[in-house]
Amino acid sequence: MNDERRGVLVVGHGSRREEANEDVRRVAEKIAERGNYPLVGAAFLEITSPNISEGFTQLVERGAQHITVHPYFLSPGRHTRGDIPVEVREAAAKHDRITYTITEPLTAHDLVIRASIERIREADGFGEGYANDVLHNEAKSGTVYLVGAGPGDPGLLTVRARDLLASCDLVVYDYLVNPELLRYSPSHAERIYVGKVGGGRQTPQSDINRTLIESALQGKSVVRLKGGDPFIFGRGGEECEALRGAGIAYEVVPGISSALAVPAYSGIPLTHRAVAGSVAIVTGARAVGEDRNESLAGVSQADTIVVLMGTGRLEEIAGELIKAGRTPDTPAAVIRWGTYEGQQTVTATLETIARESKNAGMRAPSVIVVGEVVRLRERLRWFEERGAATVFCEGSELGVLI
Repeated sequence: MNDERRGVLVVGHGSRREEANEDVRRVAEKIAERGNYPLVGAAFLEITSPNISEGFTQLVERGAQHITVHPYFLSPGRHTRGDIPVEVREAAAKHDRITYTITEPLTAHDLVIRASIERIREADGFGEGYANDVLHNEAKSGTVYLVGAGPGDPGLLTVRARDLLASCDLVVYDYLVNPELLRYSPSHAERIYVGKVGGGRQTPQSDINRTLIESALQGKSVVRLKGGDPFIFGRGGEECEALRGAGIAYEVVPGISSALAVPAYSGIPLTHRAVAGSVAIVTGARAVGEDRNESLAGVSQADTIVVLMGTGRLEEIAGELIKAGRTPDTPAAVIRWGTYEGQQTVTATLETIARESKNAGMRAPSVIVVGEVVRLRERLRWFEERGAATVFCEGSELGVLI
């Protein structure tokens, strides 16, 4: 069933206290926003309106073909086991070819228990509580949030990033952002793609800055969603400067950088006792007027070197590191689409990594890792052991493609 044709009816008891009825309506609104459901309504068993039949009809008139009825009750009882099923069945009978399901009430769900514990702690004065934490994480109007989307796996998104996405008016996102993360944003939120693909489509940074500033001035809450971490080769600092110059409120929400997560998913620890005690993270991309070779020479003696955005210059990068003193047989790895199910890894040496990578068809987005820690992958590659196949590249004892 297409989500656009699926309705959700949140059913409360109904009360003479309007604050209780308003709470049910607010719950319906939050379910629509957080669950990204386009058709959600509230209804009541008694006292106030709409009743279940009226709420059911309203969703059908809005286009719903299947309606999930959610009793907003804590425990099972006469209402959830008797009254609601009877009224829902009668309401559905008034409409042709409309199907429905009824969920269980909240009961002793783990999240209900968690919320109850937080309420108890609030009363005991132990903290602001879970509800206040969620409120704190909601995006504020006129504010831009520079949010790290992490390396790709949606499970690596931070809780704060998720909550901001779920409550914002606008998402401005990059090429390296996993599209699945956009599902956290509410249905009413606007989405603007400003991707920059090496050798391909480029959105000028000035245009991005202008979009952020103008949207915030319109009173929108804006999530600027960036792959990895905003402050690690993400030009987050430049955007903060532009926002500050325009008098726009902003916050930075760190994300898990691909420089850290991608090697980890490939079974390569960046540091390891007696193997590597220092790490350097550099970019392989060239900016106008920059000499990238000088930066490589400056970090060449770090035990582990991580290069982002360098796949297109892999042969040159390997050559410069050898020229700067790294031995040709230094282990090296190229990891493409790290943390995704389609992750691929090629390992070889500095002398052969460019050739092996080319033979394997490796392209951006990829992360390059250089150093003795690459050898540890042979026994630490946990991610691929879940079922991916292994192919050995010819001509190198280290050369492995997964």
